[in-house]
Amino acid sequence: MLNLPAPVTAIHGVGQKTKQALAEHNIHTVADLLLYLPLRYDDRSQITTIDQLQIGETVTLKAKLVKISDVYRRGRKMTFATIADETGQTKCIWFNNKFISKQLKPDKSYFFSGEYSKYKSLTQPTVEKVGADTVHTGRLVPIYSSRLPIAQGTLRRMLKNAVDELAAKKDQVLKINSDLDLPNLTSALKQLHFPEAEENVKQARQRLALEELLALIQKSEKIKQEWQAKSQAKSLNLDNTELIPEDLPFSLTEDQHTATQEILQDLQQPHAMNRLLVGDVGCGKTVVAGIACYHSQKQGFNTCLIAPTQILAQQHTESLQEIFPQLNIQLLTAENSAEIAQELQNKKLTKPYLFIGTHAVINQLNLIQPSLIIYDEQHRFGVKQRSEGQNLNLDYQPHLLTMTATPIPRSYMLTIFSHLQASFIKEFPFGPKKIKSWLVQKPKRNKAYTWLTAELSKKPDELAIIICPFISPSDHEAFKNVKSATEVYENLQQQLAQLRQSNSANLNIALLHGQQKKQKQEKIIQQLFNKKINLLVTTTIVEVGVDLPNANYIVIESAERFGLASLHQLRGRVGRKGQQSYCLLFSQTNNQDTQKRLENFSQTLDGFKLAELDLENRGGGDLFGVQQHGFDELKFASWSNAELITQAHQTHQKLKKLNYQSILFKNLINKSTPVAN
Repeated sequence: MLNLPAPVTAIHGVGQKTKQALAEHNIHTVADLLLYLPLRYDDRSQITTIDQLQIGETVTLKAKLVKISDVYRRGRKMTFATIADETGQTKCIWFNNKFISKQLKPDKSYFFSGEYSKYKSLTQPTVEKVGADTVHTGRLVPIYSSRLPIAQGTLRRMLKNAVDELAAKKDQVLKINSDLDLPNLTSALKQLHFPEAEENVKQARQRLALEELLALIQKSEKIKQEWQAKSQAKSLNLDNTELIPEDLPFSLTEDQHTATQEILQDLQQPHAMNRLLVGDVGCGKTVVAGIACYHSQKQGFNTCLIAPTQILAQQHTESLQEIFPQLNIQLLTAENSAEIAQELQNKKLTKPYLFIGTHAVINQLNLIQPSLIIYDEQHRFGVKQRSEGQNLNLDYQPHLLTMTATPIPRSYMLTIFSHLQASFIKEFPFGPKKIKSWLVQKPKRNKAYTWLTAELSKKPDELAIIICPFISPSDHEAFKNVKSATEVYENLQQQLAQLRQSNSANLNIALLHGQQKKQKQEKIIQQLFNKKINLLVTTTIVEVGVDLPNANYIVIESAERFGLASLHQLRGRVGRKGQQSYCLLFSQTNNQDTQKRLENFSQTLDGFKLAELDLENRGGGDLFGVQQHGFDELKFASWSNAELITQAHQTHQKLKKLNYQSILFKNLINKSTPVAN
């Protein structure tokens, strides 16, 4: 019998060559392989008779082999067979199949599954002997991704061997929750791969979703315990009457003030802070972070602000220097990294500094010795965040503050991510954002661009940003209608040339994307800041923080390709100073659900409402399709299933007394990075 932690070679049919192929895809144990999910299921359970065959249908027949022969035409092997049941006869054909004629025996019964073609034969049918425990025919058949270099049939048989040999275990989760109408873990894994009915797949996913949420909660508690064990922090000693710098050039919003107090209170504790600052694009998170750096520097401590891009690091440097002129700030780049490291080693930097840069800053942390590290990952939830001081090359635990623009519902934060404190900023410094959003139907696309260029002609200091999912057109059939930045740029260039000839506009257009050389990117960014560009065609490179105050228009091409959270971040690029702005969504699909989702987005500016909508829309995934939805860690659970999340939390409290640990998701719990990485 197999156990989940056993190596994959314990499965019948898995040798060293297959083991190596699986290892390249991070599959080492029986549990790893069983979590390699089917993309979908083909229903081959309905047996058709030969007299009911319809051209173009994929069918399963139960029939006897009458005869079989091989024919070679132009060096190509073709195998023809005649099969029969009680209603008649039909033919089968295989191309370049070396083994089929040796496998099949006349007068023996088989299941044949395949498409009945216009030549009135089954083309390339899958065959299994009647009487055997069928894997490829006569049932709901799992279809797996071709990512693994293993044939579908071989992989399916391998997984069938695994679930058949899997040892049954007592299910402590179900024992505690006797009212749950779910299969045990062993049965759930079997039904996930080889279900007897569609309903069984749903129940199996529910059982594994519960297990997955338990693992996430256990992971969170483990991080919290590790964090508390490494609590040596550089604490501040503050006079609470002077928390907000007197020379701050503006007043804080109430939410900013509350978040600042919460963070500064943490910085005064003897154990390290681990806080998430949640706030929409443009709500003023950077100012709050700057105040924390200001107080740390006043007490003689270095701090670090780590940004996801060099462009954003540069912007943080400029904006913080303007808001806090008394701060010592050093931009750390690839060009000056060695020089700064040398000065730190030789103790030439005698004053405390705020070091700003990309993740390369982490390499200098042992020299900087910061009291506080701030990760500005925009809407990425805790990417690159670290939970242990040793991972940062430090012998103590610095305070950590992660800023995110993803509006995460508070209830999930409190239930799942107990290792993090959270501060929320919902107000905007310039008042509620004034952005009008429209979903533009395909027939009105050209009129929309005509309106846009006309508006820009009247206001030459303003900027329109056009977002495309791809840099260049895709050759893939599935993406042929998805707009690319290069083609939109070329089309707009032609349109602007015609406008110039008619003397109705003199607009400048630029193309910006991640494959351009750094010097070209920097040149375009500088032109944007100098208001030399009216139309910027780009990709989601602007989503991570290009701050353009004169951007009043944003067009999102192929908007159906983006989730609501990403659309919200992109829309946040305009109206940064509270001015009236506009967002136009162009979609290439007529799907009603997608149209409704985009309409809902157009009608609300509240990021937290959109987050709830996003969770509801994504659900638990398309059970019999190709999509697996959810945040990075989730394969089975859904953030919209509040009832199951509550159940998982209650179950965890009871299981703690039994020292229960999820075996199936053991790798998730033992990962060294936080849960929502």
